[in-house]
Amino acid sequence: MGIIIIPFLIGILIIAIVAIFKTVKLIKSKAITNKDIGIGFIISLSLFGLISILYIIEGKAWALSPAFRIPFFMIFMPFVTHLLTQKNEKEQTEYISKLLLISVAITSILVVVSYPILIDLVKYLGVETYY
Repeated sequence: MGIIIIPFLIGILIIAIVAIFKTVKLIKSKAITNKDIGIGFIISLSLFGLISILYIIEGKAWALSPAFRIPFFMIFMPFVTHLLTQKNEKEQTEYISKLLLISVAITSILVVVSYPILIDLVKYLGVETYY
């Protein structure tokens, strides 16, 4: 299993570092405001809430599911969407791209801080775990 999960997590780590550096660069250049950071935080919380609700609805989960599902839907997908939309000519699309980048950076920091909670997410939600 380590052959699959280690490269996946290393890729997510690289994406997280890139997102944090790009976000810091945008903050220094004043391209984003505190409001944008707040909205990015709300996006992160919303994605986490949706993932939690999906676990509750499913009622059962594979033991390593959080290690794949949370990084994929909270870091990888928003970052790929950011990359695809960052150079768009429409101002709204570019703004959404920045918000997704901020969300990935915030999620990355929160995942590092709350890693033990995320690993036990399935247990906290009362979802049956299958090995």
